[in-house]
Formats: sequence, C-alpha cells, structure tokens
Amino acid sequence: MRRDRMRRRARATMLMAAFLSLASVSSKTVAFQSNMPSTRPSPSSSARRDYVGSDRHRSRCQPSPIADRAGPNDAFHWSRSYASNTNNDQSALPITTTPSIHSLLEAGRLDDAAAEMRDRTDVPASTYHAVIEACCAGGGYDPRKKSKGKRQQRTQRHGKDKKDEDRMELAEELLRSMKEGGVPVTAHSYEMIAAGFARRGRWRDASRVLLTMEEACSENPSLNVYQTVLASLARARQPREMDALLTSMRRRGVRPAVSTYNSLLKICASDRVPRWREALSLLSQCQREPGVDPDIITYTTAMRACARGGRAGKAMELFGAARDMGLKLDVYIYTTAMDACAKGGGTRWKKALSLMDEMRDEGIEPNEVTYGVAVMACGNGGKWERALELLDRMRERGLSINAITYNSAIAALSKAARMESKQHAGDEDTSVLWRKALSLIKCMEDEGIRRDSFTFSSAISTCGATGRWEEAVNLIEDMKRDRIKPNKVAYTSAITACANSRQWEPAFALFNRMKDDGLRPDIVAYNALIGAGMTAEKPIEVFDMWLEMCGGSQPDADGRGGGAISPDIVTLTEVIATLDVASGKVNRERADEVFAEAVRRGLILRKDSLDTVREVDLSTMSMPVARAACRFIFRRMAEQNGRRGSSSAEGEDDGDDLGDLSLITGANRMREHIRAVLRDELKPGVYCVVPKLEQGTLVVKEMMLRNYIDGQEGGRS
Repeated sequence: MRRDRMRRRARATMLMAAFLSLASVSSKTVAFQSNMPSTRPSPSSSARRDYVGSDRHRSRCQPSPIADRAGPNDAFHWSRSYASNTNNDQSALPITTTPSIHSLLEAGRLDDAAAEMRDRTDVPASTYHAVIEACCAGGGYDPRKKSKGKRQQRTQRHGKDKKDEDRMELAEELLRSMKEGGVPVTAHSYEMIAAGFARRGRWRDASRVLLTMEEACSENPSLNVYQTVLASLARARQPREMDALLTSMRRRGVRPAVSTYNSLLKICASDRVPRWREALSLLSQCQREPGVDPDIITYTTAMRACARGGRAGKAMELFGAARDMGLKLDVYIYTTAMDACAKGGGTRWKKALSLMDEMRDEGIEPNEVTYGVAVMACGNGGKWERALELLDRMRERGLSINAITYNSAIAALSKAARMESKQHAGDEDTSVLWRKALSLIKCMEDEGIRRDSFTFSSAISTCGATGRWEEAVNLIEDMKRDRIKPNKVAYTSAITACANSRQWEPAFALFNRMKDDGLRPDIVAYNALIGAGMTAEKPIEVFDMWLEMCGGSQPDADGRGGGAISPDIVTLTEVIATLDVASGKVNRERADEVFAEAVRRGLILRKDSLDTVREVDLSTMSMPVARAACRFIFRRMAEQNGRRGSSSAEGEDDGDDLGDLSLITGANRMREHIRAVLRDELKPGVYCVVPKLEQGTLVVKEMMLRNYIDGQEGGRS
C-alpha cells in the first residue's frame, strides 16, 4: 500500500511538471490561459488527477500519434491532448489518450494491445516487434523479467484467456499486418515467430516460417533460431527433417557450432526411447563439419545415448576415440563409460570396476555418481563384498549415499543369494547375505533416506533365496508402516521365501493379501504359490490353483477365483510334479487331466513342433511330465484307433497304417525311466527296444502297439 501511494504521488508530480513545462513554451497555451473566463478557475493538481480517471475523460479521449511511443507515462498524453484540443475548442477541458500499447503489454493485455494496433496506421516496427515477442513468449512484455505483486497476478490471469497456440496465430496476423501496412519486416520478425513455434513443439509451423523467411529476406536467420528449431525437431524425433535443416543452414552459410551438436545429442541421450543411432549420426556429422571439432561434452553425451540403448561396445569405442584425440578425460566421461559397462550385461561389469581404478591412477577423483555406478556394476555381477566396500569408502570420504546406490548394493546381495541358493550354498554363507540386506535397510532408515518398493523387494528377494520367510513377511509389514504399497514383486518374493521353507499357510495368506490390496496376481505369483504347495506337498490345493488359473473355478464370496491366468510350462511342471509325488488313483487322474489341458492349450506336444504321431521328443521334459506324456500318448493312440475301427465297420477305409513309435529320451536316466513306465504302468505292459545307432531313442514296434490297443479294447468290452 505504501509503495502504491508513493507511485501515485510521483505520477501526479510528473503530470504537473509536464503540464507546466508545456504551458511555459507554448504561446497558444499561454494565450488560452490568459483568456480563460474567471468563472472557470484553473484546475488544481488533484482536480486534474480526478478528471483524468473519470468516465467523461475516457469518453472524450482521442488517439495521439505519439501514444505508442510515450510508454506508460500518461503525462505526455495528457499535456499534448490538452494543447491540441485548445486550438479547436476554447471551452475544452484537459483530456488524455487511451492507454499506450506498451502499457497494455506490461499489463499482459495482448488482445487489447493488438486491437489498439488494428485501429492505427502509424504504428512503428519496434511496437510490432514488442507485441510479436510478447505473443511468442506466451504473454507478458518481457518473459525473462520476473514481475512481482499485482502485475504478476494480472499477467497470469490474462495469460489464461487464450492458449499459447492462439497467441502464435496472433503473432502471424501481426506479421501480415506489417507487410500490408508497409512496415519494414526484418529477419528478426520471422525469427521470433519461428522460435515461438519451435518452443511449443510445433516444428512444422517453425519450419514453414523459416522457409518463408529464407525466401522473403536477404538476411540469413541467426544460429540461435536454427538451434531452437533443430531442438524442436530432435524432441519430435524427426531425424530427416533435422538433416534437411542442417543442410539448408550450410547452404546459406550458417555453420552449426559444436554447441549445436551438443544440444541435439543431449536430447537424444535424455529421451525415454533409446536413440543411440541418431546420436552416432549426429556425432559423425559433427566430426565432418568444417571448422567444428567435437569436444569432451560431445563424446560424453553420445556415450550416454549408447549406454541408455544398451550399446556398451559402441560407448567404449567412443571412449577410446576421445582418448586417442587427446581430449582431457574428466570424471563425467569415465562415469558414463562405467555406466555403459554396468548396463552392458555379461562380464562387462568387470570393465566398469577397472575403469574406476584407472580414474584414480589418472588423478581423477570419483564423485557420488561414479561410486553409485560402480556399486550397480557390483550388483549386476553379484559381487556384494566389493559393493559394501565401496559404500564404506564413500562414508570415509564424506560422500552422500542416495537411495539408488543403496538399492544397487541390496540388489547385489539379492543376486548373490539367488546364485548361492541354486548352487546349494551352506547355511553360514547365506545367513550373512540376508543379515547384510537388513543392515543396509536399517542404515537407510537411520540416515533419513526414503526406502522405496525396489529397496524392500530386493531385501525380500534376499530373504526368500535364503529361506528366511519370517523376515520376508516382516518386511512386507515394514513397507506398509512406511506407507509404501507392496507391489507384485515384493509379494512374489515373500511367497517364494515361504515356498523355500515349505510354509504353505503363510504363502497362501500373502497371496490372498495381495488380492485384497487390489493387485491381480500374475503368472509369476501363481507359480510362486504353486511352488510353495509343491514343497509343502499340498496336491489338492495345487490342483485347485491350476483350475483357478485356467478359469475352471468359480469366484467365492470374497470375489476371489476365476482368474483365468494362462499357465505356462513352469506351472505345468510344478503341478504335475506335486500330483506325481502324491499317491492314489485320484491324483494320477488329476495329473492326466492337467496334461490333457496343457496339450489343448498348446503348452506341450504342440502341433507346430517336430513331434509327429510316430515320433515324440521327451528329452526336454521333467520325469513326472514325461511320465504323464507317455500315458497321454498311448491313451490318445488307442482312442484314435478305436474311432478308425468303427469307421471301418461302417465300410470306410481309413488307409492308415499304424507303424512303429519312436520316443526320443536321450542316453541318460530318462531312457530307463520311460522304459520302466511303459513296462510297469501301462496295461498291458509295453516293451521297447534301443536301436544300436540311436542310443537316445526308444522304439515301440507296431506289433507291440497293436497288442496294447487290443488290450484296451478288450478291457472296455
């Protein structure tokens, strides 16, 4: 309020000073003042100020040719209008013009400023440029200047009246008005509009304006406007248009600078979709550009694009090229090379760690990001000891450890735990891993670092691989206390932990809690629960889960069931293994039902495979699945032969010879297992031979097959 009063007071003082100055130098005004009737006293400063803001003043306001040049100071408007009106009307009171165009711009009233310009024929080019610049900036007079207080609120309020796209149309309309009114149109006019379109992502309009400029102006566009349009094309993933514009720049003598290529490379490296091919193409153009030498930023940014695209080999080639060129390598290019190796898979994580050692030898001190990438490389390689050593080194140097680095270390523990679990590692080693994972989670809590779902999921996976199901369940509860909703990975890892410890009830409870949290179990969750049932020897429950996945069960009162999740080969293997271990005719029939459903779904014995009626490959199956496959094959053969027999009885000749049956088993335990199944489980028993030149194959002769089929028909009769 105090500032507003001071501003009004200064404004009144300026009005009085301007009026008195004009009155002292204008003879006509002096004569008018001397001849003014005594009944009409000279207005005081306060009376003049009240009159200027009145409705009567606004109704009599006349445009002035200097209104658009006077700026926001209305003292010149008032004095000039007063002097001009006294020449025509001796009784006229002092009046002023409408608000100037620049004052409307400062208030953010672009539409009013444009309307004022349409009604005038003497608007200079500088005013056109000011309004066009405001339109291209999205409203406001100077977008780089941050206004405060009521003016900022006014600008924001008026900026919401129309979208930025509408302002750009207004800018083009003003440009056409300049041409029609004979106002000189310079290259700067086109550049502002082209840059405005480019910043809004309207690259087609930006390219069109640039093309029009090249045809209409002899002056070349500046490098800045070219770079703005190129950046718009890069964000829109238009490499062909970008190359065409670069060619046009060179043809007009505007050479791209190294900063031009660096900005385009940065866009390619930061895009969500890997654009390493475009990055390499831009780098190649930069290397061929006359007078332009790629710098360390150019190579680093191109390497980032390759790293994000999983092209570790390309990134390391660029790293070697930068070194061969004699560029001074810094911590950023080393970190980028390490990141590419850490994400490259295989044994490239070893190269990432060797690059970190090379940095120290070169006198380059790693930063927090470098250590984080090194820890991630250790995580990919399962080198949890080295990862924890790096964390200790960061603490010794006083470097901050963020959540990503902690998560990478916990992931290293998780991967090592899974690897040792597959190798049947000792309890002593595995107990260290899950304890280390819980210790890191505790460190994050003590240091105030927010733990996310990935943190808990990796720790739960570590506990799951080591069979610590109670700790895994407790971590699920810790997630809820931290207001982190457990995701499918966390639940699945906890269920797997219960499965490894043969804990069916906790696993089933977690599965139902997963549904209660609104998470639809996927194939991984179902397989984890079925695995828990397999280790706990729950054939009935496992068979029910199979029916639920296939959509055979009806939803219960809580809305569960009826999932209709398509099973896979892992599901089939675990379900049949569970039913195969359980004794009894019922479980065998269930196993046969499961196998028949798997064949119908195309999970096994697919029609598009190399298997035929007379040759079936059993070598890739587990023994329980191969056992069920033998029963299915011979049962299907008997059913098909029975249908052919009925057709022949009706006078139809199928013309099909039965022939021999070959079962590929491999020269291992599977061959003897299948031979025992055919001999002991099929009724009547089936005997087979092993060819001398095919030791991994069992051949059932046609006579033996007919004997089996006749036995099945005799049993049915």
